[in-house]
Amino acid sequence: MTGKIYGNEFALKTFSSMFKSGRIPHSFLIYGEKGLGKKMLAEYLAASLLCERKTGFSCGECHSCKIAAKKAHPDIIYPEQSGKLNTYSVDSCRKVCADAFIAPNNGDFKVYIFADADNIQLSAQNALLKIVEEPPEHVYFIFTASFRDSFLPTILSRVTCIGASECSRDQCAAALAERGFEDDQIREASEAFGGNIGMCIKYLEDEQLKAITALTKRAVDSIINKDEYSLLTVFSSPELKDRNYSVLFLESLDKVIRDSAVVRYNENVAMTGCYPKGALRLSEQISVKTVEKIHTYLNQAAADIKANVSSVLLMSALCGEIMNS
Repeated sequence: MTGKIYGNEFALKTFSSMFKSGRIPHSFLIYGEKGLGKKMLAEYLAASLLCERKTGFSCGECHSCKIAAKKAHPDIIYPEQSGKLNTYSVDSCRKVCADAFIAPNNGDFKVYIFADADNIQLSAQNALLKIVEEPPEHVYFIFTASFRDSFLPTILSRVTCIGASECSRDQCAAALAERGFEDDQIREASEAFGGNIGMCIKYLEDEQLKAITALTKRAVDSIINKDEYSLLTVFSSPELKDRNYSVLFLESLDKVIRDSAVVRYNENVAMTGCYPKGALRLSEQISVKTVEKIHTYLNQAAADIKANVSSVLLMSALCGEIMNS
């Protein structure tokens, strides 16, 4: 494990209960929004399984835990990712299947961590199916992904799914303060990303994410004010000529749009988007049916851009679709 884990009490309690009962599944899926600490939880679980003290948690002091913290443990294995989507291929998964039957190097177990597995190929999942269903006694698998539905039902039926969660604002502030951020920076980041520590850190360190967040807020305000020209100006921003940033913007806007639907029924619900105040105002302006339409348009546009359709042309058309919803 690297660093202190803030929040995620449910996941940690679940791990602890499993260790105490002696009934530990051989395959896990830790899922949730980006920045919630899924990989940290996966590494903590792996280190706990290999901890020499066998107490059910990573002590951080034994040799095994120390080398795990440095990501140098020979029995904690990160399968290779490849291709434009940086995903797990059939070949990579077949290598894991072959390697799994080889005895551990140092400890009693081997742990394979498939981090950021959202784009894992369906054929690769099928290649893993048998070994996930009937793994060797010394092998554990941990997958992390944003969404459960990234996986085939046959895989999901064979893994234990555990959701990662946001921490409290106070916990988030403490984590950011530990990294040396100032109070005003912490307030700014928390306003945009709540208790999502990972996204708060990324926001404070990544100027592009700051720019995308600002564009998202401007787009939401334009929709609230029914200002088509203003929305078109946002969609024509130079930053959105980059394919990756266009997709990130559309996903960011979609989260706020979805928040606006959820907040209609519960104002105290934890929002996932970067503009809670805008989502609240938007919920008073548009119907759930309109939210569904815009959500569909945004998702289709993001899929089209990923498929190499011109983002410039798409953004212009998307503006009209949203304003006419």
